[in-house]
Amino acid sequence: MSDFHEGVWTKFHPLTPILRGGVMAVAAVGYVVSQQVDRIFGSDGADPTGGHWLLAAAGLAVVLVLGVVAAWISWQAASFRLSPTNVELRSGVVRKQHRQVRYDRIQAVDITRPLLARIFGLSAVKIEAAGGSDSSVTLSFLADGLAQHVRETIIGRTHDSRSSHPASAPAVSARSTSPDGALVSSPVESEEFHVEAAPARPIPEALIARIPAARVWAATAMSANAVFVILAVPAVIVAFITGNLAWLTFLGPLFLGAGGSLLGRLTGWMNFEVHGSPDVIRVRHGLTEVRARTVPIQRIQAVEVSQPLLWRPLAWWRIRVNVAGVEQEENTNTDALIPVGSQEEVVRILTVLGPTWPLPDVLAAMTAEETGPGMVGLPRSARWLDPLSWRRRGYAVTDTAVVIRTGRFTRAAVVVPHARIQSSQVQQGPIERRLDLASVAFHSTLGPVLPSVDHLSTEQARTLLNEQIQRSSRARAHEFGIPAPSLPRAGVGALRSQEDGSSDEFAPGR
Repeated sequence: MSDFHEGVWTKFHPLTPILRGGVMAVAAVGYVVSQQVDRIFGSDGADPTGGHWLLAAAGLAVVLVLGVVAAWISWQAASFRLSPTNVELRSGVVRKQHRQVRYDRIQAVDITRPLLARIFGLSAVKIEAAGGSDSSVTLSFLADGLAQHVRETIIGRTHDSRSSHPASAPAVSARSTSPDGALVSSPVESEEFHVEAAPARPIPEALIARIPAARVWAATAMSANAVFVILAVPAVIVAFITGNLAWLTFLGPLFLGAGGSLLGRLTGWMNFEVHGSPDVIRVRHGLTEVRARTVPIQRIQAVEVSQPLLWRPLAWWRIRVNVAGVEQEENTNTDALIPVGSQEEVVRILTVLGPTWPLPDVLAAMTAEETGPGMVGLPRSARWLDPLSWRRRGYAVTDTAVVIRTGRFTRAAVVVPHARIQSSQVQQGPIERRLDLASVAFHSTLGPVLPSVDHLSTEQARTLLNEQIQRSSRARAHEFGIPAPSLPRAGVGALRSQEDGSSDEFAPGR
């Protein structure tokens, strides 16, 4: 840390070119293996090297050396600086880039430690900013101590900048569709609303949950991919023994794909810990690549608590969330707030999220077999579209959120706070129209959680839509301190918007 001074351009660790060259080496070996898959499984007997393996190995070595040299040249041109107002990154040799991220736009600062970086005691600092995936900046690689110091400095300045310059969010209008085809305007806020950032100084974090290795192995063994691998292993062995290569051509790629998914789940879920504080939840996990994610509580837009059928006897649950302004994980093995937790751990996590997330209603939605008091169920006609779980499906409206319950085999409880609903939409397919049914979708930010109440009666859907427009408007007005727009009474009318959204007029409800 002695070479780092705030406000001064700092180069990355000298081993960065080797690490990046190592990544290129893995990619090159992966490409070679992928080109040999057909030959390995017997569908293509031709040798792409023509028998010249030494020349092929020499060519691969030259490619790797050139990759390391290119990474070294790139490292020479890269540096970063923490200025009073921005995080700045300079990179590029032929095409130079100078990226700047304002502190008041930063949403999360995470630390990742790939396997090769961990061997050398290095880390990467990933900075997520509002504006999508193109706005994120990664500082790689830094010594572990320096990475922690840079992260804490950025978090502190982010908090200070937002405290000094609070942002306000103007109201905008999002359109939604009613069952009769009318476009309904639902007042929402832009995604650039002000939220509280992480505190300027580190505060004590409590350990909420830790997943033991035995639970990771057991949960992995209960997955569909594990069942496929177990069933496929005897078939692959028989195909090798009998020389039936046609079966290998079919089963081989499927076996490798399922096995790779299982390996990713094992390495991603190992050492999984969840730490909580009043402002953020921090998730640390990984076996070969250790990752530390920061989830600001105020940025969580929707929560889903789900339970596959095989987990039900063990009372295990998974929590996934939509987080505004943060690039979503593409790997479904590691996108969960907790991938496999006990019910007690789920309760602790929901408690940390705060009173906005109604814990008693969520627990009722998780465990109740049928709709009970306070839960609006589906009409009997919904059994034609959902014969197994229509009795269990439904929704409840609390003072702060909408709680949706789904599933007979894979149970799920979805929670969306009123102030976090961006827009609402009523959908009705041709079969639903014949049965006088409709579904209501609540649009959240991009993420794995898709809130929707399916197969309500048309009248129920229309009432829920109109009432939710009012609830969301009032909740946003209360949260951001802005006047609530004037809306028609629920169940009486709705706002009908023209196709271009240029003006609205009141239309009596039907």
